[in-house]
Amino acid sequence: MSVIVELPRTWVVGIERRLVTATSQTQSPFTGTTEVQDWGGEWWEYDIEFAAQSGSLARSVSAALTALGSGRGLLLFADPSIEPKTLAQPVTLAASITGGNVVLTQGWPPGLPAVASGDFLSIGTARDTRLHQIAFDVTADINGLATLTLFPAIRRALPTNTPLEVNRPQVLLRPTSAVPTRIERAARHRFTLSAREAL
Repeated sequence: MSVIVELPRTWVVGIERRLVTATSQTQSPFTGTTEVQDWGGEWWEYDIEFAAQSGSLARSVSAALTALGSGRGLLLFADPSIEPKTLAQPVTLAASITGGNVVLTQGWPPGLPAVASGDFLSIGTARDTRLHQIAFDVTADINGLATLTLFPAIRRALPTNTPLEVNRPQVLLRPTSAVPTRIERAARHRFTLSAREAL
């Protein structure tokens, strides 16, 4: 059974985040036109660099990353590049969905901007956590409803009143390889992690 590790966001000093899509391209050698096959799969990939540590803290970070193995464990990650929000009331789905990029949500402050293009939210908890990015600015109506367009697409059925995490979105990651530890002078440990969303 794999463990779920959660590390403090303050330990992160650098991130590379990218949305990968399951597409393939074939270019005609005669006309130069490109045919794109979109298979519908989308997921996040991360390269994370952690702050240099020493002493007992370095050993603790090493132990947590070692527990991840080479894809055996999972990392529940609150991306520090995503600005936290302070929305007091819960936001949920206002209607059930079977998948797709457009969702109707409820619980926003009435008549005020709900989300901006580039904002993030997550849906689900623990092993079901999925991170999504907002495509367009949205203002809630007078009833606190807002229709959001997000990526990657939701690929499972979700019932009405499913909670959305807008204040502290997270992504569930699985390492794509063993996590290396670089040890420098004065026993300073540096850690880097390459991972993809655990689907």
